Amino acid sequence: MATGKITSRSVARFKGEPGKESCLWDTEVKGFGLRVQPSGRRSYIYKFRTPDGRRRNRKLGDETALTAEAARRAVTLWVTNKALGKPILNAKPVVQSITLRSLCDLYIEDYAKLHKKPKSIEEDSRYIERDIKPALGHKALGEIGSKDIVRLKSDFVDTPVKANRVLALLSKIFNLAEEWEYREPNTNPVRHIRKFKETSRKRYLNPEELERLENVMGDAEVNGWTSQPVIDAIRVLQMTGARLREVLNMEWTFVDLPNGQVHLPDSKTGEKTIFLSNKARRYIGNIERKLDNTFVFPGQRKGAQLINIQKPWRLIRERAELNDVRIHDLRHTYASLAVAQNLSLPIVGKLLGHKSSKSTERYAHLYTDVMIAAAKKVGG
Repeated sequence: MATGKITSRSVARFKGEPGKESCLWDTEVKGFGLRVQPSGRRSYIYKFRTPDGRRRNRKLGDETALTAEAARRAVTLWVTNKALGKPILNAKPVVQSITLRSLCDLYIEDYAKLHKKPKSIEEDSRYIERDIKPALGHKALGEIGSKDIVRLKSDFVDTPVKANRVLALLSKIFNLAEEWEYREPNTNPVRHIRKFKETSRKRYLNPEELERLENVMGDAEVNGWTSQPVIDAIRVLQMTGARLREVLNMEWTFVDLPNGQVHLPDSKTGEKTIFLSNKARRYIGNIERKLDNTFVFPGQRKGAQLINIQKPWRLIRERAELNDVRIHDLRHTYASLAVAQNLSLPIVGKLLGHKSSKSTERYAHLYTDVMIAAAKKVGG
């Protein structure tokens, strides 16, 4: 535990321990300290006990918003109030007003980079830079109300899915603003804003379309107008129902062919096992391994993985006359084929790697089609 009188000089010298939360505790005012979080964020805090003996922490403000001397004056006032029996928990933190632009930067550095995956950070950063900052970034947090959020929402009336993603991100950012004491509690301006209704896109390839797709893939394989790793990746996507990133990140050390499994240490939903059909197991087993590459689907550069298959996919689907089919629709098609095999909804969810049953419920309507088809056969 580091101790010393908290001054501007001692605060500047105190760096904390990399990757750990650490504190510099003042030697004059008990409970007064500088906290350095794993992200590097630095703030003045005061630890004390309530009259009933419970421990409490109170944040005075970020180091960027307060000098050490100002923080000392604030905590000294709190100590005096505590001695007089006045409640510290109701005291307002001493922080400067910041703009939404600054809060967004803090969100990325102090929250997203610690708790979210790189792909999600990239998506959040895109929404922030392209949509949130241009519209509201210049405003101070205290100036932003529900009317500003409604006005921003109206700009995305033609893109309801994107609008809902932006609203969800803003809501999280404002919740953190309250947690970090940049806004008063229960003042999130996004809280009562209704999201747009989303119509989920359901596109499944029928047997005739699957045959057209395979014919085009076969032609690409024979004539070489698309690389073999791209063809292999698309076929494995069809055979497993895995997400694109899960397939492209697949390494040979993850593959357990004897047991028909691929163990992914990380995915969108965390650690995951992909279960292989006999067809998928045979196909992956026949993929040529490169001695200088650990990835199942190698890229062009030495040791690199296949990064992006969107361009060759657009060419393949165009030749197969499937221009409206996305790569992710191969996952939906896998699910529809699983339902056609009379597999239960929980089993389908397990095969797809869903964490929540709600994610699998989108396929429930497929059982109606299966039952109708079965009824027709029974009725002759």
